Amino acid sequence: MTSISGCSSYQPTKNAWKSTKNFWNVYLSPPAEVDYEEKNDLSPRALELTSSMVGIDLELSRLERVMLNADKPPTRVWVTNFMTSFPWLNGFAGVKNDGTILGQEPAAPIKDLDFIPLLYEDKKQNSRALRADVQNTPLGPEILLAAPLYDSVDFLGVVTAHFDMRTLAQYSGSPENMVILSPRALLWPGKYAYAATPLAGVNWTDIISNSSSGICKNINGSFYYIVRYLGNLPLVFAVPESGSFPEGNGDTEQGRPFFPKEPEKLSPPPITERKSRIDAIAAPDEASAEDSHAQPEQQADAASDRLDLGTDLRPTVALRRPV
Repeated sequence: MTSISGCSSYQPTKNAWKSTKNFWNVYLSPPAEVDYEEKNDLSPRALELTSSMVGIDLELSRLERVMLNADKPPTRVWVTNFMTSFPWLNGFAGVKNDGTILGQEPAAPIKDLDFIPLLYEDKKQNSRALRADVQNTPLGPEILLAAPLYDSVDFLGVVTAHFDMRTLAQYSGSPENMVILSPRALLWPGKYAYAATPLAGVNWTDIISNSSSGICKNINGSFYYIVRYLGNLPLVFAVPESGSFPEGNGDTEQGRPFFPKEPEKLSPPPITERKSRIDAIAAPDEASAEDSHAQPEQQADAASDRLDLGTDLRPTVALRRPV
């Protein structure tokens, strides 16, 4: 660097540093520049779609951030605050690695959901990444987002939040002009008769494997779509680009004939635990021993504050998930 910058034995130090700094900024690490005059090349419909989905996207992003930090069994206070922060959620649950529901809010949810698929790791993503699923119910499709809990390499279970996209649509600036779906279900039809749109009858599993945005056409016109992932679940947002489409009744049931049938129920995944993990459960650590000497009233208060997540998920075991 000294020879490149033109330093010599008689050159003052401040001049040498000035020359070196200039060389660095010009050739090795030029400062970044932002062109605020740059024009995007999005079509008017793409801009409309972005504007329509931005409110929903912000809410989903908020939920993802909180769920990513849900690295240990939540207390009842945490769950209460969580549900207050996301009033559009239908519920929250803690599920053990064998499929046992260890606690949920509300205690008697209105939709019958299957949490077993969320216990399976998606081989295409990190084992500690968020997992999601869509399930059709008589009361409409429900989206489930889960954060897996680990003790070192031992999988303990998941904490899961679930919601109906029709409730979340209120955060869109123009929800009536937008259609939302997943490869498994129609989540929000907007004002359209879904069967008359080019979105119906498309194999969305194949489509999203090849593109993250595009145009679907039929004799009535075309729709522009964008794919947005929630965990490992692709969500498709679409708005009409051209043509005219008849209006529908707003019911998600109209999409049923165009999506795959519900898959067969899964059994819980096999559980592989290290012997040390089993020993840790059988023999509490020093902190647990100290807790055992606490006053009965203190123990009762601590137990009442904790969501009933069972012995295997008790807070005496380290449950932080490495990033």
